[in-house]
Amino acid sequence: MKVSYRYKILFYFLVVLLATGLLFSYVLMRRESQYKIEGLTYRMHPYADIIYSRVRGFSTKVELAERVSSLNIIIPPEMRITILDTSAWVLFDNFSDKDSILDNHLNRPELVEARIKGQGSALRYSKTLSDDYLYYAKKYPGIYIRIALCYNTSILPVIGNERSWQIYIIAVFLMAAAMLVYITREISKPYSALKEFIERVQHGEQDYSDVQFPKDEMGEVGEKIMNTFRQLENTKRYKQELTHNISHELKTPVTGIRGYLETLLQQENIDKEQSRFFIERAYAQSLRLSAIVNDISILNKIEEAGDRFEFEKINIFQCIKEIESDLAFKFEEKGVRFKIDVNPQLEIEGNYLLIYSLFKNLADNSIEHAGEGFEITIKEIGVSGNEVIFSYYDTGKGIPEDHIHRVFERFYRVDKGRSRKSGGSGLGLSIVKNSVILHKGTISVKNRINGGLQFDFTLAISPVSGERHQSGA
Repeated sequence: MKVSYRYKILFYFLVVLLATGLLFSYVLMRRESQYKIEGLTYRMHPYADIIYSRVRGFSTKVELAERVSSLNIIIPPEMRITILDTSAWVLFDNFSDKDSILDNHLNRPELVEARIKGQGSALRYSKTLSDDYLYYAKKYPGIYIRIALCYNTSILPVIGNERSWQIYIIAVFLMAAAMLVYITREISKPYSALKEFIERVQHGEQDYSDVQFPKDEMGEVGEKIMNTFRQLENTKRYKQELTHNISHELKTPVTGIRGYLETLLQQENIDKEQSRFFIERAYAQSLRLSAIVNDISILNKIEEAGDRFEFEKINIFQCIKEIESDLAFKFEEKGVRFKIDVNPQLEIEGNYLLIYSLFKNLADNSIEHAGEGFEITIKEIGVSGNEVIFSYYDTGKGIPEDHIHRVFERFYRVDKGRSRKSGGSGLGLSIVKNSVILHKGTISVKNRINGGLQFDFTLAISPVSGERHQSGA
């Protein structure tokens, strides 16, 4: 049976707590016992003096026994009395016949201490009486007087009377155990949440937003793990979609080129005019293929190696005029009126290719989607701090509101079939957004009230070199 992580922690803590409690109880019991024994020993002292005052000056052992016996009304009956000479030979013992005690007591701990210090005590086993005794011995002129009490019958009951502290120890142990249960439950919350998250991932579930981590340091680690995994999954999904889109986009021009070339190869008697038509169509498809590859290359370079773009002073007005000249034929064909409302002296530090692509892709997007006979305006709203604010808009038909939030996605098209026929790569607005970001700007898009699409964006006038490198990392 597999034991959960939480119960393992609880078990280990309880073992440590129990071991600590037992050790503490043992030490406390020893100290309590020692304290009680010292108290009993101290109370035994007067009896030795009483006995000595009665037996001093005795002449015979019989007389000694009679004198001790006369103290029976004073001396407790459970108290053992032993009188020894200066060499520690037993002269009298009220619990046994002194003639049966043949060994010398000079090496007994209480007598060794009494010989050195005048008095001594010891808790030890008595071979004569076959039991544990608490001994107290005192040295007097000519004799040693030793008194003793049986540990099991006289000492242990006194020590065991005061055991209220044991109740407190048990109460503290139970409180500590309850706290441990609570603490281990709190400690195990991040682990439990992480385990739930992993199990959901293993079962193929994609929604694990309801997995709750506690608001602590371990919870933050769990959140970061889950967010990192979510980012990796999103990246994986994005790459899969991107690969699919690239394959899909390249398939059309490649298939077209192949079809035209196969026709030319297989039909030997094709006339010159028809042959030229197929060559021109194949060439047009190759141009579209080249544009897609070029746009993908630009996007990848912006996102993965933005610091490699060369920055220079760019006159925005002249850049836009160049775009107007390059698109003049398309403007005329679509009946587009192109207006530039930008300060002719406005300059920013940036990459000319990207700034050119930014404005040109906005214009290309309008040409492809806005219809015919509309107006394009590029307007400088003003300068705020280190950035210049632009507004680009056309007076065309705009796009449905439910598509607005996706126009910057790679290969996204509002009208997929029509856009492909027009030759668009589906990457233009994605290049626009990434170019703005690389130049430390922001961009937004909306449908205009009177019709048409409007892009509001900012560009840094002079981005810090270190920041620019960081943005491309």
